[in-house]
Amino acid sequence: MIEGILPHAESNTSTTPASAQQTLGKDDFLRLLVAQLSAQDPLNPMEATEFTAQLAQFSALEQMTNVNSTLEDLLKAQQAMGNASMINLIGKQVDVPGNSFEHTQGATTNLSYTLDSEAASTQIEIYNATGNLVNTLNGPGEEGGNLIVWNGLDSQGNAVGSGLYTFEVRATNSNGVFINTQTFTTGLVTDVLFEEGAAFAVVNGQKLPAEQITRVSIN
Repeated sequence: MIEGILPHAESNTSTTPASAQQTLGKDDFLRLLVAQLSAQDPLNPMEATEFTAQLAQFSALEQMTNVNSTLEDLLKAQQAMGNASMINLIGKQVDVPGNSFEHTQGATTNLSYTLDSEAASTQIEIYNATGNLVNTLNGPGEEGGNLIVWNGLDSQGNAVGSGLYTFEVRATNSNGVFINTQTFTTGLVTDVLFEEGAAFAVVNGQKLPAEQITRVSIN
């Protein structure tokens, strides 16, 4: 062992500073370029082509940074516009996926649903809060969106009381095969919530994403 030199154990641990492991920004790039020009050998200066290539890289980096900043500003503006439009939904009637609805005695209720294909027979079954069948209606069977109005009467022609009701759609084609359906419920937007950049409408006590709203009408 040579005097004055201490032995040391080999290590696989990287000694690269944490700051050097980060992505360089345009300011860092510019500082490196200036430092390179300041430290170059006057007798062997950097070639013009190499210097031009580095300037082009800096220009491209700056443009990409500006584009990212512009996109972030556009996204923030779009979110602000979306939030403002959601506020206008408060007090409006909307259609959202679901099969439960609040019925007021003596009033009519719109029941909406979609069918994956045309149906030969479509029955809409209405149930009260305890799960008892109240009435069965024959509805339209067109492919796509359909609407039927319930007059609030049971199968005996008596007006049912106010409360929470549900409905189910059973549609079959000419061969008796069931068709896939999706039901929609109508409700009043009572609140609008903003959470983590997303907007939610409170309908019939449920928090629903804005994209689930399929129809908006004046109450």
